[in-house]
Amino acid sequence: MNAARGIAVRLWAALPVWLRALIVVALVVDVGGLPPDLFLFGNLKFLPAIPWCLPFTLLWLWGFWLYLSGRGWPKATAEARRRDLRATRLPGKVWAWALVAGGLGMLSVVGVSFLTLRLADLSADAYHLAVDLSAYPAWTVAAGLISISLVAGVVEEAGYRGYMLSLMERRYGWIVGILFTGLVFFFDHHFSHAYATYAFLPFFMLVSALHGLLVYLTRSILPSMLLHFVADLTVIPIQYGIVGHVDFTPVWKTGVDQVFIGMVALVLVSAALAVPAFLRLAAISRGSCGAVTG
Repeated sequence: MNAARGIAVRLWAALPVWLRALIVVALVVDVGGLPPDLFLFGNLKFLPAIPWCLPFTLLWLWGFWLYLSGRGWPKATAEARRRDLRATRLPGKVWAWALVAGGLGMLSVVGVSFLTLRLADLSADAYHLAVDLSAYPAWTVAAGLISISLVAGVVEEAGYRGYMLSLMERRYGWIVGILFTGLVFFFDHHFSHAYATYAFLPFFMLVSALHGLLVYLTRSILPSMLLHFVADLTVIPIQYGIVGHVDFTPVWKTGVDQVFIGMVALVLVSAALAVPAFLRLAAISRGSCGAVTG
């Protein structure tokens, strides 16, 4: 048994770091996301009047988080799991400025995604849901949206900005690590979401850069987890037409209208405000917990 474990460890260590990072993030995202998907589809099919998918998802994420944090078998990987997850607790002041800076940055990046809709000439089918949610109670739909957003915030940030970025950063440095993570994050969505065409590559790279910067400054994925959850919970209902209406018409067909101008202003203003907020976060992180060490 020990001999087999030793061979497995040596084989794993012989793999390039980037390949190990790809394997780890695939395991984390796929294993972490599969049960909640089954809960959601099961809820829509069985007892749809009761939003039972949400408590089941919360229970699963709690157990999965404990494992990623270093609990459970095998004990030999416990410290590595805890270290690479980067779920570091932060002082209140760092938390506050991380949410201010990250929130402004996220507002700008989300604005970029809606501008991309007006520039990419996407078909409305790219945001077509296979399930007619109007046939289900509002509380069941809400529970499903919360579940999806929770999984995105917890599982994706643990996989990409936790494990993958930790592996890549130690071997190749922060810049390469963040860029590589962003590309993988995009291609994962490119092959699983109809809207994620190559026109959305800048958006995904900006999202990854924003989360990567937060992790770099705070040495924790916790602010990114919360911001990711809130962003998805806000955007997904709009994105899929559950709330409001998304204009898919390219701007060169409609002309530059007030909505387009307003979105450009939102992107520029929120980005400009995010810069001093991030500078303040860097100063506080350095002084409060020595997060930024180079």
